[in-house]
Amino acid sequence: MEDSRISTPVSKADVEHFSGLGVSVVHSEEQLKAQYNVDVFEKYHGDAQVALFPTSTQQVSDVLAYCNQRRISVVTQGGNSGIAGGAIAHRGEVLLCLRDMNKVRDMDVISGVLVAEGGCVLDDLDNYVQQHGYIVPVDLGARKRCMIGGNVSTNAGGLRYLRYGSLHGSVLGLEVVLPDGRILDS
Repeated sequence: MEDSRISTPVSKADVEHFSGLGVSVVHSEEQLKAQYNVDVFEKYHGDAQVALFPTSTQQVSDVLAYCNQRRISVVTQGGNSGIAGGAIAHRGEVLLCLRDMNKVRDMDVISGVLVAEGGCVLDDLDNYVQQHGYIVPVDLGARKRCMIGGNVSTNAGGLRYLRYGSLHGSVLGLEVVLPDGRILDS
């Protein structure tokens, strides 16, 4: 009996399909090894065969829907600043890198409510909101590399935790893509 948990390897046709979605694709072994298949401390090394760089929620949805249908496993990678190796593909998964989803969509300067994409670097966001008299309620040593999507997903605390509390307490809503490609916006 076949194990239904086993992922399908990424094929050349899959890479061509991803390119056709308008997603930037890296599949050079040298570039993957140097930039995406190793963590920030060079402790964990991965074996991803392809890294994808979507620029929109719809592209993330299209990639995940395709991977779900083809049973291709996916590892999401942001700033790759974690210390546990969770953003490294260890079994040939597709790397879904969110660094190109790095735009501030909106900011209400009266209420301080910010709408930003998950690939925004924490330091860049903090500099942006400081121009309007606000600060991001989380500050981490990896601030120049880590991304707000990873900060929210891990409920990062850092230096401002005691004053401002949990980062989850500052999040008013999320737009997320489920593994089957459905988009939820709360």
